[in-house]
Amino acid sequence: LISQASGEAASGGASPRQGMAAWAEQLQRELAGRGLAVASVPGKGRGLVAARSFFPGEVIICQEPYASTPNRISVGSSCDHCFASGNLRKCSVCRVAWYCGSVCQKEEWKLHQLECQAISALTEERKKMLTPTIRLMVKLILRRKLQSEKAIPSSATDNYDLVDALESHISKVDDNQLVLYAQMANLVQLILPSIELDLKEIAHTFSKFACNAHTICDPELRPLGTGLFPAISIINHSFVI
Repeated sequence: LISQASGEAASGGASPRQGMAAWAEQLQRELAGRGLAVASVPGKGRGLVAARSFFPGEVIICQEPYASTPNRISVGSSCDHCFASGNLRKCSVCRVAWYCGSVCQKEEWKLHQLECQAISALTEERKKMLTPTIRLMVKLILRRKLQSEKAIPSSATDNYDLVDALESHISKVDDNQLVLYAQMANLVQLILPSIELDLKEIAHTFSKFACNAHTICDPELRPLGTGLFPAISIINHSFVI
């Protein structure tokens, strides 16, 4: 089975050309060990292809989300880290994040510490505007900040350059949606006033969410949340036997 994935030509992000080439080379080396490669598929752009045969039922690739958030923020439907639904406890400070136990809370702490401070500073009216999509963007920006400061590790398959390279299809977005993205970007800036943000870049990233984010489901395929998996996002549904 050869799986051909299309579709994600590099967007006009802020990364220098040399930096983009460096992460692309690192990603190729990482994927080669899994029997995969990133290649240019004629007529489709950059995509993930198989470099060897895979057996039916074999796991091809597995990736943790670069950023993720539960679908229903206020009611505590699932753990912010593992998306489990039992024995959840709310963060006592921001009262937005929920965790199933101390292990998941500890795993999320470096990121949630920053998010918690930002959310706690909001008025009650602005907290009501904290939708899952807005929170996904906030968590993505904070993860990028922590990785750039070496506070948390990054790797060939876990770094912001992969997000930066995703296609946004912003040129195909209608005017009403562009206005909405701009409004959402301004809200993100209000939530994270201490971080210097590029509102145009944030609007483009919201557009990337629309065509690259994946639904996180339970074993019965019931939706629990949304995650951005940048390496997996370059796969599409084209298979050649």
